[in-house]
Amino acid sequence: MQPSPSNSLGTTTTNRRHYLFSVASTLLTLAWLLPSPVLAAPPLPPTVTTVATTAQTSQEATGLAGSIRLMAQELENHLADADPQVGELADGLAVCSFVDLKKLTRTSSFGRYLAEQLMSEFQQRGYTVVEMRKTTSLMIQEKRGEYTLSRNPEDLNPSITAGAVLTGTYTLAGNNVLVNARIIDNRNSTMLTSSTLIFPRNQLVATLLADRASAQTGERDVVYMKRLEL
Repeated sequence: MQPSPSNSLGTTTTNRRHYLFSVASTLLTLAWLLPSPVLAAPPLPPTVTTVATTAQTSQEATGLAGSIRLMAQELENHLADADPQVGELADGLAVCSFVDLKKLTRTSSFGRYLAEQLMSEFQQRGYTVVEMRKTTSLMIQEKRGEYTLSRNPEDLNPSITAGAVLTGTYTLAGNNVLVNARIIDNRNSTMLTSSTLIFPRNQLVATLLADRASAQTGERDVVYMKRLEL
């Protein structure tokens, strides 16, 4: 006797279910045995990258300012008489750009920034800091601004004096910058105090070092020096 159509349909459905279950089991087994694919992290959007770069630059700038503050503290600590009113710096302190140790007539934005920060540090400590770049008059230009600082000797006051000068050198050493600072008595060239500090050569410092410039020397371009002795 032949099976009824209904029995044949039920058998076919059951076989199909067994087949699908077998395929699913095989796929699950393979998925468990085979290593999972490594998915690459999606690139950061430009906004996130910019924020990260800004945060790094801010952190490096804060670290640089902190190192300069430490150098100023060491210079002050090593003075024989650090009293701002009657001590070794009572007759005024002039601050000059730090220069490349390999070439003492070459500096950079790094050397100029060191000088700028040290001027602020000593002034905030109560010392008389002399601004040598102060012009004898104001220069006012429409839509540009008002100016009172200059490096042109013809615009400066030659009568400004200072009893001591703060200056220093820097040299590159791999991923670091070695900085030596000293304060010198202008009357006898005696070193009153000194400090040595190692700065990390991070991205900010490298950018400041890249902007180099040398002083012009020779008969055609005479550089007039201010008299600092009292």
